[in-house]
Amino acid sequence: MNFFSKNRMILIIFSVILLILMIGFSVSDRTYTTKAEMFVGDSVASSQKAIGGPFNVIGSIFGPSKKEKELEAKLDMLPQLEADVKRLEEENNKLKEALDVSSKLDYETINARVISRSPDQWLNSFTIDKGTKDGISEGMAVTTPKGLIGVVKRANGSSSFVELITTDSAKKNISVEIHNGDKKHYGTIENYDEDTNTLVVGNIVNDGKIKEGSKVYTSGLTSIFPEGIIVGEVVDTENDSYGLSQNANVKMESDTNDLDMIFVIKQDPKTAEDDK
Repeated sequence: MNFFSKNRMILIIFSVILLILMIGFSVSDRTYTTKAEMFVGDSVASSQKAIGGPFNVIGSIFGPSKKEKELEAKLDMLPQLEADVKRLEEENNKLKEALDVSSKLDYETINARVISRSPDQWLNSFTIDKGTKDGISEGMAVTTPKGLIGVVKRANGSSSFVELITTDSAKKNISVEIHNGDKKHYGTIENYDEDTNTLVVGNIVNDGKIKEGSKVYTSGLTSIFPEGIIVGEVVDTENDSYGLSQNANVKMESDTNDLDMIFVIKQDPKTAEDDK
């Protein structure tokens, strides 16, 4: 007892020096763990395990059971499941509509889906998931359940590039007929007016006023587009500068901003070649 009392200052100084040495050693750049550190680490881990064990037991008794935790996890997934169900229902309705429309058409079609569309070419083109392996070839007409939308510009093995009829190249040789009551007027799609979002049908013989709302169909005068495919309806008309013919602004039936299921109208390859 006297020894410790007399040398207390020496023991304190020695302890401080030992502590500084241990701290410096522990923070040095080493790739191994000393036995002392291992002993301390294991001791701390065992203590934590011993302390936490009873709490874990108590938590398992009074806390939520395994089934309750599974139920909570399922409840957390409910919003995603509801979103998936809604998406599948919408997709199912579109497929039913496409099947119903396809069965009513007078010509043979190939059902396809739009798989890509470039934002900078939004009004010009898109890509579908069917190609030459499915019987598609260049020049075939493309429709939606509501009406004419475009023409196959390039056909690959399992995909095809479709050009909308709003583009200059796709509008060539699209002859249409306007059903104005009992009377029919014939013309060709000349251009697309982006300001009014309408197709301009020109070369219409000026032999009577065309009523607003008159339906516009493909005339079948070119073999690319079979007769009777609806294009849209007339919103207004105007005479040309000579008064001999008139132009009609036609609002398309299909919404070019919302394209998903489409139909490619099958065509005899020999006929398609003649129309190119």
